[in-house]
Amino acid sequence: MAAIPWPGDEIERLAELHALGALEVVPHADFSAIAELAAHLCQAPIALVNLIDAERQHFKGHFGTAEVGMDRQVAFCPYVICGREVLEIRDALEDERFRENAVVAGEPYVRFYAGAPVLSAAGHGLGTVCVMDHKPRRLSSVQRRALATLATAAAALLQARHHAEALQRLRTVTMREVGLLQRLTGDLRAPLAALHACLKVSDDDGGLDAAAEHCMAQALLRHRTPLIELVEELLLLAGMNSHLAAVMREGRPARASSRPR
Repeated sequence: MAAIPWPGDEIERLAELHALGALEVVPHADFSAIAELAAHLCQAPIALVNLIDAERQHFKGHFGTAEVGMDRQVAFCPYVICGREVLEIRDALEDERFRENAVVAGEPYVRFYAGAPVLSAAGHGLGTVCVMDHKPRRLSSVQRRALATLATAAAALLQARHHAEALQRLRTVTMREVGLLQRLTGDLRAPLAALHACLKVSDDDGGLDAAAEHCMAQALLRHRTPLIELVEELLLLAGMNSHLAAVMREGRPARASSRPR
């Protein structure tokens, strides 16, 4: 079996795949629906929405198989993400690249394969929408176009889910900001007023006796915990905002100059 190809943009491709959080839920019902539609349109018993990381293929959506992934080395799909166009293998036993492949020589005994690339907004091949059959065959021109369209839909769905999750995080941060501002306007008044009173008394009297100092110290100590909690809340909120900004930056399409040629 021939060595599988590796795309020239592998590092950028993997970075975008993980930035999208695409592998966090595998498989996913929405993508399995795309796989089922691909199987129906192409009249194939097996269909996948397949995402490829450094070592494995993850079945983001599957139909006709209970498996949720496989080794990247035992695959047709890496050829698709390198070529960035629909690949059709009409009889794997007649193709020297695949005739010794484990899924051809053994279960599920694949003879026919067709896959369309799932391309990100930056042009990186994240995976495929593919169909397989146990007998040699070919797709019609309509079926090839349908497979390519479903791959485009899968890419759009990945991006849409990523933005929806980022938006939810933004809402969480915003609600926390509102709550914190309400606390700041209320909870800070008491300790600040106590501190102001202590300073005023000290300034007016030119000094305090031990009993008065102890009384004021106790008043300030009572407000120490709320102040510490507010500072910790502010630090947590700042961290959440920083993380969200990073997520939003990662979700933006890469510049055209960084696209693989």
